[in-house]
Amino acid sequence: MPARPVYVAVVGCGFVSDFYLDGLADHPGLALAGVHDLLPERAARVARRHGVRVYEDLPRLLADERVSVVLNLTPPKAHAGVTLAALAAGRHVYSEKPLATTLADGREIVEEAERRGLLVACAPSNVLGEAFQTLWREVRAHVVATPRLVYAELDDGAVHRMGYERWRNATGSPWPYREEFAAGCNVEHSSYHLATLTTLFGPVRRVVADRATLVRDKFPPGEEGPLGPDFVTATLTFDGGPLARLTCSTIAPVDRSLTVVGDGGVLRMADCWDHGTPVTLREAAGRRSAYLGPPRPVEPVRPFAPRSHHASGHRMDFPRGVADLAEAATLGRPPRLSARHALHVLEVTLAMGSADGAVDIASEFPPPEPMPWARDS
Repeated sequence: MPARPVYVAVVGCGFVSDFYLDGLADHPGLALAGVHDLLPERAARVARRHGVRVYEDLPRLLADERVSVVLNLTPPKAHAGVTLAALAAGRHVYSEKPLATTLADGREIVEEAERRGLLVACAPSNVLGEAFQTLWREVRAHVVATPRLVYAELDDGAVHRMGYERWRNATGSPWPYREEFAAGCNVEHSSYHLATLTTLFGPVRRVVADRATLVRDKFPPGEEGPLGPDFVTATLTFDGGPLARLTCSTIAPVDRSLTVVGDGGVLRMADCWDHGTPVTLREAAGRRSAYLGPPRPVEPVRPFAPRSHHASGHRMDFPRGVADLAEAATLGRPPRLSARHALHVLEVTLAMGSADGAVDIASEFPPPEPMPWARDS
């Protein structure tokens, strides 16, 4: 990173903001310029915690000449508007997932950024974590020979039974259950595995999906609202690659694993929300029914050093993607979490959430680069 820090301004001080802002100290190349939220009292709490200013509105934030990167942590329906406003003001943008809520808005963001020579990157950043970078190294090294089948699980437990209405972050913001339930598990969670799968195997070419809303009494007593799916499953076809099954729910017991089955064995990453989760290998030992040997740990590309601010269920360095974007802007290279990659993930997500039958996927994206400390030796 450059000697002088890159200044970041945050739009949106809700529940997820602590995951990002508490980790900024781990990235000395980044500095927080200030924050803005539609709820002034919420912005004030976050600003006090981090010792920065509150911008009264978005135009004032965008007028601050120190700001190079806008960190867009607004609800999904606001992502496109905030990102486009930041681009119009000449700022790079790192957006929480999804890039937008419609494919048209996502395309407009990509085209506007490219027209202006600006960078947009998008969460999730779990692909930059030590565990996934280890798995990716093993796939590139053909330790399981040709991958044939992938199982990607993102079951987050029975959320409606967890007392979610009492969840608060360190600055007092509640978990936005109305927005989460309305969007559904597909929009909220599928991208954690779509980002990893497409990094491993390139663009998805066909989606066959099904979905359902299995629990309709999720809200606290006396409340009701729109409900998106709490279960989705999809079969994903890649060009010349394996077949993948992605299952996502807020019903089944927690399972966030990623399993790659190849001719030479099976690789498994235990938890896509944990940068330090174990990666194991079971090597193929013959042609009989018990052809797989016992699982053995894979040496990580480097150890993951958890911090006290990492939540137990989200041991991820959330601002790592912001730091990569800032470095990319400084060095003139593409960010590893590129806008075109995010647009592809969005297209697949929308196909999983609304289409029936087989859906062809058209978008492309440049292949991302491994982290410098995870490159092939």
